[in-house]
Amino acid sequence: MPVYHQGLRRVNHSLRQFVEHGTDLWEDHPNNPEPFVNFALTGTFSQEGTTLQAFVDPIQNIVPPQYDLSISRDYDSVLGIASDLLVEDNISVFTVPHPTYALKSGVHITYPVSFGDIERDVDLHRIPNFEWGKFGPRHHLHIFFPGLWAPQRCKSRGSYETHERERAIWYNHGLRPAMIALLGENLAQDWPASYQTEEIRARRARGGYSWSTKIIPQDIVPFLADRIRMQLRSTNDLAQEDKDWATNFFVLHTIRGTKGMTWHLPLHQTAEVAFRQFLHDSRLSLEVLTAGDWYVDVGVEISSNEGACLQWLTATHNVVVQQALLIDDATAARITDLGSSKYSRDYSSHLTAISGFRIAPGVLGGGAFSARYIQAYTTDKSIVYNNDDGHHAKFLTTREAMALEQPTPTISGLHTIYDRAMTFNGSNARLEVRVPFFWATRALTAFDPDILRRCLCIFTRREWWCVGSFRESLLPDLRCHRSFRIIRLQAASSVISWQVAGPPQLRVHDQALTLTAACVWLINGLHARPEDGPAAKKLMDAALPLSEADEVARDDLAYRRSLPQRRVISRSDREEGDEDEEEVPDEEEEEEEEEGNARHLIAHNANGCVFFRRIKFTDAPRFRAGGPTMPNEAFRFWFRMTIEEIEAKYVKTGIVDKQVIARIRSTLCKRPLPRVVNWSDEPLPDMFNIGAPGQKLPPPAYDDGSDIDDAGTPPPQLTVNAFASELFRNFVANVKSKSPNPRGNTKASYLKINNVERLSSDEAIFKNLALSDTFRHVAYKHATKDEWKRAFEWLFPKRGYETSSAVQNYPACPYFQQWLKFVNSDENSEQLVNETRMAIWTRLKTWSWIPDARQDKMWPTGAAPGFHRLPALSKPNGAPLPAPRILLRGAKARVSFVEDEE
Repeated sequence: MPVYHQGLRRVNHSLRQFVEHGTDLWEDHPNNPEPFVNFALTGTFSQEGTTLQAFVDPIQNIVPPQYDLSISRDYDSVLGIASDLLVEDNISVFTVPHPTYALKSGVHITYPVSFGDIERDVDLHRIPNFEWGKFGPRHHLHIFFPGLWAPQRCKSRGSYETHERERAIWYNHGLRPAMIALLGENLAQDWPASYQTEEIRARRARGGYSWSTKIIPQDIVPFLADRIRMQLRSTNDLAQEDKDWATNFFVLHTIRGTKGMTWHLPLHQTAEVAFRQFLHDSRLSLEVLTAGDWYVDVGVEISSNEGACLQWLTATHNVVVQQALLIDDATAARITDLGSSKYSRDYSSHLTAISGFRIAPGVLGGGAFSARYIQAYTTDKSIVYNNDDGHHAKFLTTREAMALEQPTPTISGLHTIYDRAMTFNGSNARLEVRVPFFWATRALTAFDPDILRRCLCIFTRREWWCVGSFRESLLPDLRCHRSFRIIRLQAASSVISWQVAGPPQLRVHDQALTLTAACVWLINGLHARPEDGPAAKKLMDAALPLSEADEVARDDLAYRRSLPQRRVISRSDREEGDEDEEEVPDEEEEEEEEEGNARHLIAHNANGCVFFRRIKFTDAPRFRAGGPTMPNEAFRFWFRMTIEEIEAKYVKTGIVDKQVIARIRSTLCKRPLPRVVNWSDEPLPDMFNIGAPGQKLPPPAYDDGSDIDDAGTPPPQLTVNAFASELFRNFVANVKSKSPNPRGNTKASYLKINNVERLSSDEAIFKNLALSDTFRHVAYKHATKDEWKRAFEWLFPKRGYETSSAVQNYPACPYFQQWLKFVNSDENSEQLVNETRMAIWTRLKTWSWIPDARQDKMWPTGAAPGFHRLPALSKPNGAPLPAPRILLRGAKARVSFVEDEE
């Protein structure tokens, strides 16, 4: 029985019924969103005093037998392994092998590699390689060295990369001599003299590299690979073992994104014509039909002639695979079982009954066409596609979810996309198989269209997307928004907005933060494959309903995992609409377990949809207390911060009595401090007026990543004033954070301020001469201008200054690192550095005191002439006790100090 929905009777809902039920709850409770949000996110609702559980069943939307569909076939991409370059085109190559661009992820193709006396098939991305060049509009060439593969090297991080020595050997003794031989000395003289000289030339002054490229003419491309091998074999400057691996290379040709130019009818005759044209348009040699190992992604796209939205049925994945690969039913069932490590299921909008899949079927499951890979998906994801920061669609972050502006710009943008899609975008169902070239014209031409029709659900655009729009915090009229996605989007957005408006102390509760992360995960999974990495699995464990492991159907698992060898239920064991009654264990297990021996609980999705466990609707909604939470590493993944850092950022200062704070010892350590971050959506105002208006610093180094289709935008150039303002804010926070502690772990800090105040850029304490507001113990001195200036010199040293890591405080401060990089950069003029330094000095002169900064430490505490200690405590020998030393600005400064009662 689910631990958090135990004993609830289930009520079937079609997708339309679920949306109408949610709409009714919204309208019936206009001033209380709790019933609506609870229903949309957990599936629970009350009826005549009884709490019930919704079961979402979109099966009623199966495509009718006579519904008008269109089916087209295409060739989407090619992966070809050959010993030569089989390209009939000019190629653009990196002059020397690129050090980081390489094939890093699996393509479901292996290559036989010998190591010792054993030959094994190794995934391509495990073999050391580098991206060498491009041809055509978006086609790539990679060079692989199977002789460099070794079991130990394969286990290391970045095992796909070649080492610098290896790249140098291949260029110095292979590629460059080959280009001289093929082009002649005169035409090849602009190629770098060696790998090392090109590396020196490419190195940028501010870090990073700018690697050059060359065009190799088409007429020498077919001869280049063999010529490189010849030059490597003939050199006397290499050991035989280096010659062996360097000459034993092969080329991976990658052609992608071509489905739009190869559409044809799913017939063998039209497939043959289209394939020949495809090879010609891709600029591949006809030798690809006989030389090497070549694979093509053959696709079938099914569309509604009325522009409706199609989705694949989860329960029929085995049927789809059987039709595509022409395999027997038992094999199809085996490779589409959720327990198979080769099968991945991609829920659509978190509905478990409709989903795509990805399968690497293996040798036995490859079927009539020896398929290496098969996948089914829908095209609705394309309208939100955005290759950004490891994501492939528009995505919400926890940082945005916790900002003051609600609904967030991302959520509003998604609603706009859904709104426009209702008018302009249907959703087609695609099926793709990766097969050897031999089967390119035969794969996906023998399926039964009527059988595939029964594997699809169909929805109107209005049902699948939405109609209408919202721009304010909540939907003013949900009745016109009959869409499952918009119901879920609005519910999750309402929780986020509700939390933002709640008390900060409740908002940072671990169960509240877990709910925040879960809402972000859910929103991002409405239109893209849900995140399912290690941190996402930990989040699912904390956010989804839990059941005892032996009572969960394998198809209901939240993600692939092993189940204990106990009685496992299949979906067929249940009657739709039945209660979640406890199954009877096997007879030998009927004995009661001893009290306290907890049974294994696992996350699951048993109600047709990814629902959350129970939510507690307080001033800041959260999951029910006492439930599971995420471990620290998962928490850091989702929030990029620890809970303590979250509290420091979002809980307002001044809530806790300073006399209590004074008893809390702030931990000092040598690790770098965090930078001050602007968490608002508006830029912080500039604090300085340096140089010409709008003058910018030199641009930061930027690598456009040529192996990525959608490269991100370069980092923005900061103006001088924005940079100086950011640095000064870091300075303020860093000085407070590095304030010292007395010896003895049980003694309170010298400063009374809490961690939130230490990490803020508020300058107020430096302008307050009521020193007991800030310090428990302090030693002050009326400083001369020269003494004040001397402290400033150590806080902001001049150009050319160098320091040691043994120095206290400074090296761990982000502001100090920023400052040294700025003043010592040759790209920043002496005048600019001096003007910036003078502006900061002028700002500091508005303070009433600063630390008595020295070369070796920012905050000295030892007794020194001219300093007056408050309170006036001393050692038995009469010497003053240690206290942080500060310099007052001018002889007229008057301080006050009220000693704490001990």
